[in-house]
Amino acid sequence: MSSRLNLIRNLLLTEKQVFVNDLSRRFQVSTVTIRKDLAILEDEGIALRVYGGAALAEKAFPPSYEDVSDSLPALLAEKACGEIKDGDNIFLGSGRTCCCLAKLLNRFSRLSVVTNNITALNDLLKNDVRLYLLGGEVTSTDGKTLFSSPENPDAFTDNIYVSKAFTSISGIDLQAGLTVHSKVSAHIYRHLSSICRSWYLMADHTKFDQIAMYPVASLKDIRYLITDRLPDAYRDAADACGIQIR
Repeated sequence: MSSRLNLIRNLLLTEKQVFVNDLSRRFQVSTVTIRKDLAILEDEGIALRVYGGAALAEKAFPPSYEDVSDSLPALLAEKACGEIKDGDNIFLGSGRTCCCLAKLLNRFSRLSVVTNNITALNDLLKNDVRLYLLGGEVTSTDGKTLFSSPENPDAFTDNIYVSKAFTSISGIDLQAGLTVHSKVSAHIYRHLSSICRSWYLMADHTKFDQIAMYPVASLKDIRYLITDRLPDAYRDAADACGIQIR
């Protein structure tokens, strides 16, 4: 059921409205089952029940993420949830996409979360997680989200290891690789591949062919790429590097 629920969540985020009969045919289950799924999503605050189906709840995400330009972070966060299981130990990066993901972690139990995402702390503290916050300089690149970075990157890599890391990125370029706008966050990104088993990079289509100030990693350093739309050239590069697309 969880797989079907995740797919329905994604449909709500992209299409804004779903219909019971359509979902019943699509997933080959009864309309009663679909109505139960929609009731669960309504309880989560994601769906609003309407005649014949459900619509995306206006307050499914915080006000700063409700405008059209911020609908993509919410969509990528939903996709990322499909890669998380109860009991996982993960690193959660900074930025709007990771803030959206933090709000969804209440779906899981017994998580251990290492993060430098200060803005997401309130949401993480409400969840069933063991929380570890990285210290260091506090900064922001978008004026909305705050993050910190350890002053000693070696201490960061020597004392932490997680199974999965989820981050966003400022820019992806076939030659420049992965780049970020903040020198502070560059410390973490440059060491991520050495402190996690699998790096999940969340990047919407606007990040491709973009180059920020600080290079931090190459494409081959990530294991999974979570995106809404992937240009053909990057799909070929991902295949060559063994990157799995989500």
